[in-house]
Amino acid sequence: MTTAGKKILIVDDEPSIVDIVEKYLKKKGYEVARADNGNDAFAVVKTGSIDLVISDIKMPGISGVELLQKIREYSSTMPVLLATGFPTIESAIEALKLGAYDYLTKPFRLEEIGEKIRRALLQRQLQEENILFSKLVSLHEVTKILASTLDITELNTKFLDFSTRLAKADGGALIFAEANKKLSLAEKQGDAFKTDFWVSQPFVLAVKWVLEHQEPLVIEAGSRELPAEGLQPVPSGIQAYVAFPLKTPSHTIGVLNLVRVSGGAPFSNLDLELINVLASQASISIENVRLVHNMRDNYLKTVRAFALAVEAKDVYTHGHSENVMKFTVMIAKHLNLPPHEIEQFKYAGLLHDIGKIGVSERILNKPGKLTPLEFGEIKKHPELGAKIIADVPFLKSLVPFVLHHHEFYGGGGYPHGIAGNEIPFGARILSVADAFEAMTSDRPYRSSIPKDVGFSILETQRGIQFDPDIVDAFQTAMRTAKEEKK
Repeated sequence: MTTAGKKILIVDDEPSIVDIVEKYLKKKGYEVARADNGNDAFAVVKTGSIDLVISDIKMPGISGVELLQKIREYSSTMPVLLATGFPTIESAIEALKLGAYDYLTKPFRLEEIGEKIRRALLQRQLQEENILFSKLVSLHEVTKILASTLDITELNTKFLDFSTRLAKADGGALIFAEANKKLSLAEKQGDAFKTDFWVSQPFVLAVKWVLEHQEPLVIEAGSRELPAEGLQPVPSGIQAYVAFPLKTPSHTIGVLNLVRVSGGAPFSNLDLELINVLASQASISIENVRLVHNMRDNYLKTVRAFALAVEAKDVYTHGHSENVMKFTVMIAKHLNLPPHEIEQFKYAGLLHDIGKIGVSERILNKPGKLTPLEFGEIKKHPELGAKIIADVPFLKSLVPFVLHHHEFYGGGGYPHGIAGNEIPFGARILSVADAFEAMTSDRPYRSSIPKDVGFSILETQRGIQFDPDIVDAFQTAMRTAKEEKK
């Protein structure tokens, strides 16, 4: 291991001892810093430039043992060699228990010091390599999780949480740049850091600088010069602030902001490198999820267009699909179903009657009773609707719901006459929502019935046409919604 660039801090209130050790270490190729008391020594350590500390135990102010404790709180890997002119087995054991790498006795043997420094620095290197390996493994796992997260809010939360933990930051924020260049605070972490903190002038200026230059930015408390013109010092109480651009191949979408409070260490180069890698991977994940959501929005517009096309053929069913969608979502939310299932039922509600686009308008708008042949045509719409959406990847999962929403829980429905749990759960929800909406709306062959009558019919058909649990859930959800409107 080379000594070049390694900096040793010698802490002792006897200048003659420091002179001798400093001369020896410089001859070996080390850089040397010196302090004559523990408080000054710890201030030097906090600059982040020290690789190892040699400290006397007995000094004015805080002792070498107290200095060791403060260093250990600051860094788990920095080696400390404690020295004393009055060695005992007990004091040596106590120093090692507190985290000292080794123990030196006065008068010093310089060769012994050199060998112990060499071993201590080698051990630190191994420790940091192990930490790096562990963080890289964690980083790999984190990027896999982010890549598999398709909900944008969940993705933002996970990304910021992983970033603050990996960098050991005390707080963080995700700020995105909208299309009109307006900044948007999407997510924040840290109980002490509210919205007002992140939208204050120092951070707004820093975020704008990062977005413009597409480079990371580091600002530390007490810096004599800021990294660029137009920036402001970090607010009081903050030790260090870093901002990383969230870049995609085409543009920069936002900025990851992290802070450490005063009294802590500045962000190390390792911290910055790891978070930079994480930010790069997360940027791609965020952009991909946004694209997926844009695709889904476009699909939804297409779905609505399909639904409107069907309803345009039947003036009496205008708004039917939208209302069925609202009822299915209401039931699904009341049942505490996961968000992705609620979204499926939403689309299924819109599309459940899409097969009617292949049914004659004459039959759909006939004011009188349908003939068996005409009703046979109506009964084809679930299968036709399933065929229409089966080849659309985004809609394929809705096929069972659209196909079976006219099956009866007790059997005897169509198109396949299945019953009970054979009927897909989503189709059972659709069945209740569709029937209630149809009963309480005008039709060419009858007027609408009051909602309380509609509920009574649902009750009489529990276990016959409808799943009893779905009927109960729908009625409870409707009552709850009515009470909330009061």
